[in-house]
Amino acid sequence: MSMRHRDSRVWGRCRWIGHAMVIGLLALGVAAAAAAGQQDFKLKDTDGNTFRLADHKGEVVYVSFWATWCVPCRRELPLLESMYTELKDQGLLVVGVATDPAANKSKIKPFVNQYKFSFPTVLDPDNNVLDTYNPTRELPYGLLIDRAGNLHKTYAGYRTGDEELLRADIMKLLGGTSGTEAAGAGGSGAAGNE
Repeated sequence: MSMRHRDSRVWGRCRWIGHAMVIGLLALGVAAAAAAGQQDFKLKDTDGNTFRLADHKGEVVYVSFWATWCVPCRRELPLLESMYTELKDQGLLVVGVATDPAANKSKIKPFVNQYKFSFPTVLDPDNNVLDTYNPTRELPYGLLIDRAGNLHKTYAGYRTGDEELLRADIMKLLGGTSGTEAAGAGGSGAAGNE
């Protein structure tokens, strides 16, 4: 094989890799564009009713993506319920988005009832909404949306103590003070979009 022929094969592979990288970056750009600006999605809740995020402009909304099998989700969700119960009269709405596959749908409502969640829980069995905001599908995953419907911040994962940082962020958007000072930038799985 001639050197020239081998070089053209190498450049052909490089070109293919370059095209793949461009396509990947474009896909990330689409996800970022979907996450920028005013947010909306429409999903069915556990009773089959339609929930539309855009109907809740004027409220501070925390969207929590979770699954029944997710251990960190099981630690975070009761804390979100407590925060929701305390702050809903000030304008906080927590929305749980169950990402379990359709085959596990029968487990979701008993899970919600067991933990006594009073916030709305909607179903995303194909992960279409999750993929829009979080293509890695890390759980739990949260979106904090301001009263105008714009994405304020995202939160990936959960570790003990993250709820205090989330609470401080929510209180800022509600126009109040957190009552506790958020400690620096460390300790949270949060990724800021301020």
